[in-house]
Amino acid sequence: MDTPRGRYAGLSADQRRNQRRDRLRAAALELIAEEGLTGLKVRGLCARAGLNDRYFYESYSHTDRLLYELVEEQLAEVVAAVMGVIAVAPADTRVRLRAVVEAGVAAIADHPARRRLTIEMQTTDDLRHRRTELVALVAQVMLDQGRELLGEDAVRGMHAELAARTVAHGGLEILAEWLRGELDIDRAQLVDFLVAMILTSAQITTTVQREMAAG
Repeated sequence: MDTPRGRYAGLSADQRRNQRRDRLRAAALELIAEEGLTGLKVRGLCARAGLNDRYFYESYSHTDRLLYELVEEQLAEVVAAVMGVIAVAPADTRVRLRAVVEAGVAAIADHPARRRLTIEMQTTDDLRHRRTELVALVAQVMLDQGRELLGEDAVRGMHAELAARTVAHGGLEILAEWLRGELDIDRAQLVDFLVAMILTSAQITTTVQREMAAG
């Protein structure tokens, strides 16, 4: 139990520690947005947060731990945004898909730190691992939505899963290229292409199945 002596400005030691942790996390997102992962250094981070360096180590052993925590949090928020759209989107396949793609792109593109994390998502082993997990998650959402919207007409099986992963990999890389400014298209054109690519994934699966059966 906290005693008056164990409090400062009305906050317990744990509350102050959590407050410092929140300041570090907010500062880290600002630095990532401005400088990328190379800007995530303990001294600069603590200076941005207005804290002594020692306070970093009361919460994290290394900046990689902080980065991993931030990535987990940001991905969860993106997924929540997308799933929120799915929950209220109409049953029309194309309308729902466009709403979902628009929400996913906006959740990343309109958040400076997420933009930079998406661009740099293959620069460390941990980030590459999270990218692989994200691809698997996107592919599973595609398959689940296909089954929900199309029922028995939905393409299933190993080839459908491989096609979904292919589209997820490609879509994520196209998004990263667009965020880097390497594609001379606007957001609406990007969304149009991603929607079309996902819609044709069933055709990809059917073609692959036919070709493999012929071989």
